Amino acid sequence: MAHQFRETTVRVADVDHVVRTDVAGRVRTVAQLESAHAKAVKAKIAELRTANLAVYRAAAVDAEAASKRIGKRWIEEQAAVRARAIVRRAERGTFVSHASEWAADLRPTPKFRFTGEIPDYLVEIEPDHYATSEAAEQLSLI
Repeated sequence: MAHQFRETTVRVADVDHVVRTDVAGRVRTVAQLESAHAKAVKAKIAELRTANLAVYRAAAVDAEAASKRIGKRWIEEQAAVRARAIVRRAERGTFVSHASEWAADLRPTPKFRFTGEIPDYLVEIEPDHYATSEAAEQLSLI
């Protein structure tokens, strides 16, 4: 098996953090690599949230003050509720377990994505579709 790894760049407050997971130890297959890398990225995001906890708490205090100052408008009350939830998640190190219409508002949770580099051992079978050479041979036989 060729040396395999996954690498993701997480940008928080204009600072890039690179998370890299290699095939080693208990991680032997591609599925295990993908799972281990996803866990490592989530752990890094949770770590960065904890490091930024003071910023989240300040944003929650500001949202609370805005909801009380304006006179109990629904949108400001909801912003305060979401800000408190973000603080709770940052303290616990958890993530939203479901999608909702408010999911886009759960910032400053950083977006993360896989890097666009295609490993040398993959061959292009269709535009933007890659597979190993063994899988490409099997696909051509069908």
